[in-house]
Amino acid sequence: MKLRPDFHASWEEADSKFEEFVASIPERRQQLRTLMANTGGPELDGTPASLQVLNDWAIEFGLSDQDDGMDWWPQWRPRITPEQQAQKRTIPVPAKVYRLWELTGLYYADMCLAHDPTMQWVCWRGDDPIDINNARFELDQGIASDPCGALQIGNVGIIRTISQRELRPDMAYPEPTRLYDFYSRWVSKRVHQFDTEPRTWQAAPTGRKANKRIPHHPGDFGQNHLP
Repeated sequence: MKLRPDFHASWEEADSKFEEFVASIPERRQQLRTLMANTGGPELDGTPASLQVLNDWAIEFGLSDQDDGMDWWPQWRPRITPEQQAQKRTIPVPAKVYRLWELTGLYYADMCLAHDPTMQWVCWRGDDPIDINNARFELDQGIASDPCGALQIGNVGIIRTISQRELRPDMAYPEPTRLYDFYSRWVSKRVHQFDTEPRTWQAAPTGRKANKRIPHHPGDFGQNHLP
């Protein structure tokens, strides 16, 4: 059975969107800082404590009526059609919240990369054809079964809060400490993981070579350019 490229029509499409995503990272970093400055948010200093600062601001801005002044959609998220929205019977979520999700996830990713520069952005290939992470844009941390899902972690519950207000009000709450909690657990867990599991890396971020894992670090793919 061939690997399935998640919601993408093909692996070629997934890889192409991944390359566009990677190319946009420097711009996204600046967009986050500009947006925070324009909305009265605090500056981020790259410390673990800044993750809590970002978490607080993201919830406040995400649930506000303020516009972000942008017009793009995350390459790693499928768009919800009006028909799908009608079937969900939930409140539509503004596009700005999905953009915020990516911006928040990228800052979290930069924190992880600063902690471990051997990590690499890849369009993930798992060992299982139906690996839930297949074709997701992940940080390969050298563990074949466990990529770092920085973009997924960037979701601090704003989407659920908005969409579930009427259907499930008991679920309609954001996660006030998600970013810092995930990061601190990740940092402490890695020591044990690296001592007990042999490290391997995806041989390339995209293409046929990406289907292979190698027991040595492949070198910088040119994507780990921190601010």
